[in-house]
Amino acid sequence: TRVGGKSARQSSKGMTPLPGALIASASGAMLTVFMFGWTNGAMNSPALVMRAALGLEHDPVVPERDVVWGWCVSVYCLGGMLACAVSARLADRLGRKRFIVLLNLLFVLGASLQTSAVLFERQQNGSGNVLGVPLTICGRILVGAASGGTTVVVPAYISEIAPEQLRGTLGKTPPPFPPTPLH
Repeated sequence: TRVGGKSARQSSKGMTPLPGALIASASGAMLTVFMFGWTNGAMNSPALVMRAALGLEHDPVVPERDVVWGWCVSVYCLGGMLACAVSARLADRLGRKRFIVLLNLLFVLGASLQTSAVLFERQQNGSGNVLGVPLTICGRILVGAASGGTTVVVPAYISEIAPEQLRGTLGKTPPPFPPTPLH
């Protein structure tokens, strides 16, 4: 029906109201982007505490500790790069929603590995946390892969579920969102 020359589905400004399912789906996908931002900055602030727990405190006499810590931090980028290369194909095979759920599971598993890394005691000789470093590296690779997949799939998913008149607006929402948890 038409009311005052406008469709009953249009608001007073001429925009179609957003359906609840669209808001819920887009918000769920954006939480995945939020986790990307969170894991991206997770190694910065607590670095001194994490290095101490892993037995990788900075020591000019033992520069290898800095190299190992550098690997713990930087493998995140390696995981992200590898996932970016395969995410579009995997999302096409599995479906966007299912793939986003898989990305969330990777975030949880990777974060769990990193968290459990500090549960192991340092060696008696002070050489470090033998199991903690590999767990941290594996966890960082997984959250990096989930982050890479997020940057590829979430904008495409949001653009696909959005009404035609909102695709540009909603599809551009994910890129500025990851830094939000860093502030």
